[in-house]
Order: sequence, then structure tokens, then C-alpha cells
Amino acid sequence: MNHRPVSIVCLCVILIGLTTSRTRAADWPQFRGLRGSGVSTATQRLPADVAPNKHVRWKVDITPGVSSPVVVDGRIYLTGVKANNELVTFALSAVDGSQLWEKPAPITGIETTDKKPKGRLATPTVACDGKHVVSFFGSSGLLCYSIEGKRLWYRPMGPFENRRGASSSPVIHDGKVIVYQDHEVGSFLEAIDITNGKTVWRTERSLFNRSYGTPLIVKNNTGQHEIILVGSGLVTSYDVSSGKPIWFVKGTSAVANPMAVVGNGAFKHRLFIASANPGPKRSFQPDFDELTKHRDKNSDGKVMQDELPSGLFAAMFPKYDQNNNRILDADEYKAIQTFMGSCRNGLFAIDLVDVEDSKRSTPGLNRTDTHKRWSVTRSTPRTATPIYHEGHVYMMKDGGVFTSLNAKTGEVVKTERVPANGKFFSSPVLADGKIYVGDDRGKFVVFSAKPEWQLLSHADFGEPIYPTPAITNGRMYLRSETKLYCIGIGVE
Repeated sequence: MNHRPVSIVCLCVILIGLTTSRTRAADWPQFRGLRGSGVSTATQRLPADVAPNKHVRWKVDITPGVSSPVVVDGRIYLTGVKANNELVTFALSAVDGSQLWEKPAPITGIETTDKKPKGRLATPTVACDGKHVVSFFGSSGLLCYSIEGKRLWYRPMGPFENRRGASSSPVIHDGKVIVYQDHEVGSFLEAIDITNGKTVWRTERSLFNRSYGTPLIVKNNTGQHEIILVGSGLVTSYDVSSGKPIWFVKGTSAVANPMAVVGNGAFKHRLFIASANPGPKRSFQPDFDELTKHRDKNSDGKVMQDELPSGLFAAMFPKYDQNNNRILDADEYKAIQTFMGSCRNGLFAIDLVDVEDSKRSTPGLNRTDTHKRWSVTRSTPRTATPIYHEGHVYMMKDGGVFTSLNAKTGEVVKTERVPANGKFFSSPVLADGKIYVGDDRGKFVVFSAKPEWQLLSHADFGEPIYPTPAITNGRMYLRSETKLYCIGIGVE
């Protein structure tokens, strides 16, 4: 790997080597930054005309990978795939792009996935809390390092049964690493103690097939933290402390890629959910005989309530237990699968809090009718997660269709095709009143972050852009197929 800077112009003051256990507001500690919002809180100016030959403070060649940059305390953390499928986690200096350390990951077995793009085996983005660096590979598992690169623990996982491989990124919350993996079989959600790598809790998601979004953690009006997952057919909320399901809402596609988005201000308790999948309907669910074979622990030929998969399946079952005998029969199982199979494409809003909640003894597990607000079906992104800003939602669809919507009503304000017509695996990010995003053909576009948005610039980086940029301290870190760019305006 050649990390010698092409040009070192970045003279910004960044303190290197601090080992605080909490990230700062200006850091970009996970996929899509602080709280997964895609929005930088930094106040420094950023350029409106981004290009491979404009405002480049430095540029380095890096190992191919699809993971997005994470920037904490002046260090950039990435993963990549070297020759012979060697998987690595590495750290660079945010000042000049020089390499600080690189560590290989053990291999449990190479997962079956697409050959393109380069570095596909390194898709999940790392998470960093200022003290620990956590990386995940579907061909290896979960690894935790110190910020100096010392391996602290390792949890072997994978390879999973998934034609696209593992893509969901880990997140860190309150001393726990949250790992979400929905696959063709064996889907699960797990919380792992960041200090020792041991399981805090694990919840099965056997009703869900493959999806690829990253968990979103939100705080509801009671102070409870919820994990929001966008899966096949349903959006589901889980209690961070226990892993127990809190609620679900119907209406997602058979395969869901974008993560959930939460608003702020007047919309701090409103979620925005996008999903679109042109492929086949939900599949890979076991038939009743197969389920019985695997779940009948006492070999009595029946699936008792206490033998059901944990998590949402067990929570839903009482509603479908028509004869109240605490035994799952074939008709009840079919009813559950039919309910789960009603998938659709679109963008919709969910309120964490409903005005009628105070009148209910419990809001209920299924909140589709009570908490789901508006929905739209056109111009929905397949992979790129939307972004919320000042009462509006912005989203980019494959083919270069950029749309702004009113967050209160879902009304489209402006939708238009822009000069970037590839597929958008990268998600939009926002800073300094501008929205930035690139496509798999190397086109990069910049918009004004206004409801009646305007295209500010477009450029061609000459190679695919799959990762989502990171923004911190007046710098944008943009990863293309073989390079990492530091982009900014002068000395801040």
C-alpha cells in the first residue's frame, strides 16, 4: 500500500493522539457521522466546486474497499482488501494522509458476494468512540482495536448466507457495540460489551431476510434509547438495554438498504424511512415442517411458544395464536408469513410519539395505523440514505434524480435529474449549507441545502465512488476506488 501523499498542503491544526473515551461534536465517528445523521455540525466553510483538481489539500493511494471514512481526533479509520483477499483495518493521519497503522483480520471463510466493486469484502464502515476502533468483515467477524492499533478482542463471525455479503456497519452506544445482520438465513441483532467482546444480549430476526442498512439509535420522549432497523417488510424498534422489540411499522421493500433517518427540532421524534427493491419478493423463509424440525426442542412434534425464535417472532405470536393453546400450527405460521410478506417501495414518515399515546394503556407492538404518517412512492432511493435538514428531506435516486420533500407533509418541493446518472451507493452528506454525493461512475455533485435546491457543481473523479464522505474540521474526506482525498478551503 502506498500512502505517500501526492501533495501535502493541509496545515489545519488537529490534535493527534488524544485517548478520550467520548467523541467530540466535530468528529465523524461512524457511518454517516455523528448519530448517523449525515450532517456535520462544524461551522467551517467548505467548497461548492469539488473536483479531483480543486481544493485538494492532499491525496493518497489506498487499498481498495467500500467502507466509508471515519474521522475521530485527527485520525482516519478505514478497512480494505489487499492481494489474496487479505482484510485490513488501517489508520491514517487527517493532517497529511500518512499511514499510522494497519492490522490484518483473521479469516473465517471468504463470503460469497459480488466481485465488483473492488474491495467488496470490506464494505462495513468502522465505528470509533475515541478509545476503541471496531471493524467488521463478513469473512472474519468483529474486531476491536485501541486507537494505536493494538487488538483488544476478536469475535469470529461469518461467512453468512447472503448473495451480496455483509454490508451493515456496527455502531457504538453506551459501552455496547450494536451488530445488525439480516441475511438469507440466521438474521440477528446483538449487543456486545466494548470492553471485552462478550455478548450483552442477542435477539433473533428469523422473520427477516437479507437487508443491508445500518442501525439508527434514537432517544424517545421518555428518555429510552431505541435501535431502529429497516428490514424486509418492517421497520422495527428494539430496546438498547435489553434487545426486546418495542414496536414495528409495515411498509418497506423486500430488501432494504438505506438506514432510518431522524429529524431534529420540531421533528426530533419523526423518522423517515426509504426503501426500494426492484428484485424478487421476500424469500428464503423456512416452511412449517422445516421450522418444526429446528425448533421442536422436546421432540413432541409441536412448536410451543417457548420454543419460538426470540425477538419479534415471539412477541408477535400471541396475536396469531387463534386457539390460545400456546402452540404454533401451520395456519398460524402461514398467517405470520403472509403479514410479513406485504412489502412495498417508497419513503414514509413515522412518529415515535403519537398524540393519542397518553390515552392508551400501551401503544401496542404494531404501530402502522397509529404512528405512520405520510408516504410517497416516486423517486425513492434504492441504496443511498436520505438526509434531513431544517424541515425537509433530501434524497438521491439511482440515475441522478435528486428530490426535496416537506418533512411535515411529504409533499415534493423539487425533483430533477442532475448530471450524475450512475448508481448511488454513497449517501448524501451535508455541511456548510451544501449537500455532497457521488456515484459509481465517479461523478460527484454538490447542491445547495434548500428546498428549492440548486446544482452548484459537478465533476468527474475518473473512478467509482461507493463510500460516503466524512466531514470534520472544515475538511471533507472522500474515498474513491483507489484514492482518499482531503478537500477543503485554505487554512482554517
